[in-house]
Amino acid sequence: MGNKRESVLAVINPASAAATTGRFWEEARKTVRDAGVALEETFTRHPGDATRLAEEGGRRGFPVVIYVGGDGTANEVANGILHLPREQRPALASFSRGTGGDLPRSLGLRPGLDAAVERLLRRRERALDAVDCSMVGPDGAPLQRHFINIADAGLGGRVTEIVNNSRNPLGGTIGFLWAIVSGFWTYENVPVIVTIDGKEVYQGKSATVVVANGSYFGGGVKIAPMAQPDDGILDILVIADITKRDLLSQLPHIYRGTHITHPRVLCYQGREVRVEGEGPLPLDIDGEHPGDGPLHARLMPDALRVLV
Repeated sequence: MGNKRESVLAVINPASAAATTGRFWEEARKTVRDAGVALEETFTRHPGDATRLAEEGGRRGFPVVIYVGGDGTANEVANGILHLPREQRPALASFSRGTGGDLPRSLGLRPGLDAAVERLLRRRERALDAVDCSMVGPDGAPLQRHFINIADAGLGGRVTEIVNNSRNPLGGTIGFLWAIVSGFWTYENVPVIVTIDGKEVYQGKSATVVVANGSYFGGGVKIAPMAQPDDGILDILVIADITKRDLLSQLPHIYRGTHITHPRVLCYQGREVRVEGEGPLPLDIDGEHPGDGPLHARLMPDALRVLV
């Protein structure tokens, strides 16, 4: 395929966007190559494939790895890149497809195929923080992985479960809004302890605890309006023992980012966060549900390069 130092590797998840990404890629492949970008492609078949393929691509010397899929695919590709020594890590590029699309929102990336191709041609890079985190996997064993946008312990994890297990064809904002309302209607707030940089900052019932590197999650919810993915700090929001009536009244605000003035929304900043719960604490990690709390998250400044 030519010199790997000049080529880019595309990791495509054909199951994303209700299994329409395979057809999308037929057009995208031609557009990328017609623009003069040397391209090699590989397809995922199972969860976790994108991590392995991205790591292999970095070891083979590709300077850029494109994820073609949703936020979960982006997370897997980023995890593969972060498995590599810093000097071997390729830059991450976005061809966003899927339900949420929150990572490109948080990065301020212009949507669409033409914009994605322009980023590949321009090769302008931005340093991006990442977060190393640990949790409990589905089998009960300790699990470690990275996230690059947002992790959420509590209701957000339940919402992600609903969205990812739903056969409802409504995606994006509408699908997540339905999941937020239906999830909260049955979710019981859990007593938690939140520790930031070694200091306990909150103990009590909570609907959810958000650890934010970027601003958006849940299909366009501006949950952490002050978060910047390259500022060397995490924004932590504790949504305390909010009632169902409060949630319904705050729905318009969370999409605009104006909910942070609510007295039961507590905002902190730090570089290392622990969230422990007395009951089940489902986790949302970049739009996926890999396990449950307790959650331990630690910032990794300037860990990734992303094309913007």
